[in-house]
Amino acid sequence: MKTRLLLTLFLSFFLAQMHAQKTSGKHLVRSNMGVSGSSETIKIKNKTYLVQQSIGQSSAIGTFVSSGLVLRQGFIQPNVMAKIVSKSSPTNLEAIVYPNPFFESISLSFNEEITSKISVEVFDPTGRLVYAKDFNPIQKLDIGLGQFPVSNYILRVQANEKQFVKKIIKN
Repeated sequence: MKTRLLLTLFLSFFLAQMHAQKTSGKHLVRSNMGVSGSSETIKIKNKTYLVQQSIGQSSAIGTFVSSGLVLRQGFIQPNVMAKIVSKSSPTNLEAIVYPNPFFESISLSFNEEITSKISVEVFDPTGRLVYAKDFNPIQKLDIGLGQFPVSNYILRVQANEKQFVKKIIKN
């Protein structure tokens, strides 16, 4: 009796798994890997894929699209900073941002003489631009951001052909 029950359960799970993997409907298929951190680059049919796994997480990370199906696994978030930091200018603009966390506004105090316009941009956690404004050259700048909802943001300031990037928090 136990053997028959186990065999029935095994066949049920096996058939359900086969059906979930071969149909074009929206099915969630979960699988686990070992708990360790690693990255591996894989080339398949002249396409390169990066497979990542974080320490303490027991699943692969990434998104794969094929035949209209999207497979996304894991919890590693995209590298938003890579989208925000400009590759055309160095990140050695020296500035101090205060207060951080802020309620209504932030102040920027530059450690070097600013001789060009100041471009200030604020991005939300997904990398979407939510604020952009240019200012005339000045050593201390106050920026009102009180209209922002409570969240983490990324501040990018460009001046003197350099940039400054900092995470800021709205309380």
